[in-house]
Amino acid sequence: MILKKDSLLLRIITYNGIAMIFVSAVMAVLFGVITINEINTRLLDKSREKVIILNKAYVSLIEKTERDLFDALINSLNFGNIGDENELQDKLALIVKNQLNLESYSKYNKSYVQVVSEKRKVLSENGSREVKYDIIGNAELVPSLKTLKDKIFYFVGTNGNLYVRIIQKFRFNKANENSFVILSLPLSNYSLQKVREFVDLKIEDKLFILSKNDYIFGELGTARIDNFLKMNKKTKLGEKFKEFGFYFSELDIKDEPYYLALSALNDDSDQMVGSIGIAISKKSFLAIKYMLATMILAISLLSVIVSTTLCARIFTKLLSPLSILAAKTKGIGKEKIDVDFEEESVYEIRTIANSIKSMTDRIKKNENLLLNRNEKLNDNLNRIIAVEKILMGVDIDKNFSQSITEILRALTSEIGMGYSRAIYLEYNEEKNQLEGKEVSINHYVSANIDKITQGISGFSFQINDLKKLLPLLKVKYEPGNLFWNSMETGKIGFFNDKGYKYNFGNELFKSLGFSNFLIFPISDDEIKVGCILIDYFGKDKLISNEEVEVLTLLLMNLVIRVKNDIQEERKMTTERILTMSKISNKFLDSNEKLLEKVESFIEKVINREYNSKDIVKINKYIEERKRQNGIMKDVLDNSERNFKAVNLEKLLSRIVKDHEIIMKKNAINLSLFTNFNGNIYADKKKIYQMFVEIIKNSMEAILIRNKLDKKINIVLTTAENNRVVIEVTDNGIGMEQMELNQLRKPYTSNKKNILGLGLTTIYSVVREHKGIITIASEQDEGTKIRIIFNEYREEKSL
Repeated sequence: MILKKDSLLLRIITYNGIAMIFVSAVMAVLFGVITINEINTRLLDKSREKVIILNKAYVSLIEKTERDLFDALINSLNFGNIGDENELQDKLALIVKNQLNLESYSKYNKSYVQVVSEKRKVLSENGSREVKYDIIGNAELVPSLKTLKDKIFYFVGTNGNLYVRIIQKFRFNKANENSFVILSLPLSNYSLQKVREFVDLKIEDKLFILSKNDYIFGELGTARIDNFLKMNKKTKLGEKFKEFGFYFSELDIKDEPYYLALSALNDDSDQMVGSIGIAISKKSFLAIKYMLATMILAISLLSVIVSTTLCARIFTKLLSPLSILAAKTKGIGKEKIDVDFEEESVYEIRTIANSIKSMTDRIKKNENLLLNRNEKLNDNLNRIIAVEKILMGVDIDKNFSQSITEILRALTSEIGMGYSRAIYLEYNEEKNQLEGKEVSINHYVSANIDKITQGISGFSFQINDLKKLLPLLKVKYEPGNLFWNSMETGKIGFFNDKGYKYNFGNELFKSLGFSNFLIFPISDDEIKVGCILIDYFGKDKLISNEEVEVLTLLLMNLVIRVKNDIQEERKMTTERILTMSKISNKFLDSNEKLLEKVESFIEKVINREYNSKDIVKINKYIEERKRQNGIMKDVLDNSERNFKAVNLEKLLSRIVKDHEIIMKKNAINLSLFTNFNGNIYADKKKIYQMFVEIIKNSMEAILIRNKLDKKINIVLTTAENNRVVIEVTDNGIGMEQMELNQLRKPYTSNKKNILGLGLTTIYSVVREHKGIITIASEQDEGTKIRIIFNEYREEKSL
């Protein structure tokens, strides 16, 4: 068949060729655009995630400052050298400022402290005048009464700086009204390196702080940049997250492309005065973008060449029936003739149409499949990140209940696992039943409950009244219900169906509208703690095998942690029982000896054979028993420890001062030598008791030897690897090596050096503070006790 220039068939071939070229090019461009948009979306999500973490990091630093201010205030109110309350009121700001400088001079040196009454009268002030007058020029120096009562901290922005102002409420002893301590601290005093480690940024990404529209501090250089960022600029993501106080924009800084994400900092009237932000480098994104552009160009050129070459050949053969159709149609227009298509031609036309339709359907189906897989991949990546954050954020060893609460919140958070509801059921071994203890509801679901429950989708009580129904959610732990099956196997059970079809063991669960749900057991063959019921209430989602696999990783880790905690607790309980048993036996043996002495004395009294020496001996026995009773109480004391930064030099100086009178009475020279003014992380009360016990033992050993030269030396110094060394040396009676070896065994005593149970207390305190203790002694020479602690390393500011 020969095609004429103006034939319909030739025009069809030409148009289809052009269409094929156009479709190929469009598909190539569409592929590139989709890929670039996907990368851009990931970059935006990364920026959003990082700025949220950054905000949490700065809140954490501010909370640390709040604790420092509280400790400084408490220490100042208990200041021993000022007895008059009016005098303390006048000097309180100065004392608080000094206490803060002791905590961290680099952080609090350039700060400003005010003490304000409830009527907003300044009682005292101290600190940087530069900070004071900078704040006066831009805000009220004394906050409003509403701010004092309602705010814990807020921000003040100036043209050249940004401050956080922390408010701590207190009351003088004789005052009937509250007073306030206000700390004004430049944000530049916080360590950006500490924040960088918390946020986990790449080296090319930068942190910075904005005051109004100007860059004032951070890692983008030292030069000031005018109009650094217009905060009112609208961006694609900016409007979406503006309600959460996050802002986004793109900017070239020193010829380097960055994507900026900022978290707003508000003043006492909730107006934005500055922001903290992250500059995410776009270099890698631009490289991918240029590469994709090259690929698109290559694909488009290839499509033109291939389509031009093959189009005529393919369509000439495939569309030959259309040539017949065109000729017949032309004949119909001129005169009435019978149109008789050959059966083969009709079949070919239908085949072509069906093939084109089938090809279109397959392309659309594959496109939807790829989009769905990409969405599932993103969901799984987000779940893995959420599981990682859960494992890093919870501390089961310290507080299991709080850890369960955090896990439930993460499971129902939109930036976490994204489930709608999570109910924790705890196993009660005594009653052999599961009891509802905690519930968490997705914020989006609770905020849109009316929209979600329209029609027959559900009822509002299934969300609004879930916490009230929690005490009624009790399930007998027995075979046949879903909870028992999941906990006995230790595996996650999931069901993409309506919950009323299944046996929960309590009919109330069937009325709560569970659909597409899973059961997360915290149990195995050895332990049974409880389980968590999770579902997708109000969301058109199915539970996939991939998310179950991710949750299984979380399950395995939690079960291991819980088992380790239980085993450690059992071990400690066993050791405590053994310790109490040994101490009790020691106590009973000592008391039997005392009773024998008392009985002997009574017999002598009856027979009138006693003398004053017997009374002195009995008094000494009673005093020793009282001392050992006190020691045993300290050993058996299981109260909660109060660990914090303790200045060791100050504590030892106080101990030496407390012993001045008794040392002078016994002619003992007690001296302290120190070249360390840092801190250790410790329970101050326990450390004080420990050193008192050591000095008492040394004093008794010196008195037993009874030489003219009586001395106890305490040396405080530092060693390598941030270690603190304390040596207490006496020239008492000392011990032989055999006696020293025997003394190192718990619950033994030596009449010459009288450490005994006191040494057990010392060992216990040192071990509790992760320290090391060694004892060296020679008879008639003296004893040296050497204790090593880790230095408390405070945050270093830039």
